[in-house]
Amino acid sequence: MREKIAEKKLVIYEVIPPKGTEIDRCMKLCRSVLEAGVDLIAITDMPVGSARMAPWAVAKSLLDEGSDVLVHFTRTSRNVLRLESDLLGMHHLGIRNVLLLSGDDPKIGDYPNATRVEDLDMEGLIRLVKLMNEGRDLAGNELKGGTDFFVGAVFNPLSIRDLERARGKVSSGVDFLVSQPVFRRDVNLDLGVPVIASVVFFKSEKQMRYFSSVPGIEIPERFFEDVDGKGNEYILDYTFDRTLEIIEEIWDRVSGFYIPGIVRNVERVRGIVEHVEDLSKRSG
Repeated sequence: MREKIAEKKLVIYEVIPPKGTEIDRCMKLCRSVLEAGVDLIAITDMPVGSARMAPWAVAKSLLDEGSDVLVHFTRTSRNVLRLESDLLGMHHLGIRNVLLLSGDDPKIGDYPNATRVEDLDMEGLIRLVKLMNEGRDLAGNELKGGTDFFVGAVFNPLSIRDLERARGKVSSGVDFLVSQPVFRRDVNLDLGVPVIASVVFFKSEKQMRYFSSVPGIEIPERFFEDVDGKGNEYILDYTFDRTLEIIEEIWDRVSGFYIPGIVRNVERVRGIVEHVEDLSKRSG
């Protein structure tokens, strides 16, 4: 991942762990998009407050097959002891790339009465991981062997408040940032560290509407106007073409692209990879 970010050729595909112990379907999807050319798999951590297989378990299966991974790691489901313990365990399994997030509110998920933990804020979690890389922790304890995490965080490029938070994350030591999905070129992507831009296309207007209701996601109204009454095949073609356009428009301002887990069309994922490769060749 570090090499691809430096080369500005990175394409990441996100998967959601299974809700149960059966992992074959998830692994089949991972293998398919890897064969389509993506560089590594990102694995979510309890998205929308759902109880799912721990992302490090899926990550270990992928690492065993020789694939690189980016593991989401949420803070509000863990107290500080569990945060440090889980990070040490993940490092032992060979996981090096982590995307730090607050995590979705459990009230919207499977267990609405679950406790939300606030032992560390996001900047505190970033500091913990960076200290662990130096061989110690927040309590001043020595960590024999230390860690070697490549640390990322997320941000919304359309929110002035969130851009300020992103700058705080950079000051705390993140190595890279992943944006919320980008649908237009006039967004702030210059934050002093490599930025990976999320890009997404849709299979139906219903999916577009649902995705636009997620906090931090702003799909231009003209998208809905342009696809109104046109049918799902047209919507897929239209939003995929817009995705290729935005990739080209922001190409020189980012270090890679991130495809969220709602996208399951492997051939279209291949199209994004090929577009990125073509832009890379054209840029020399």
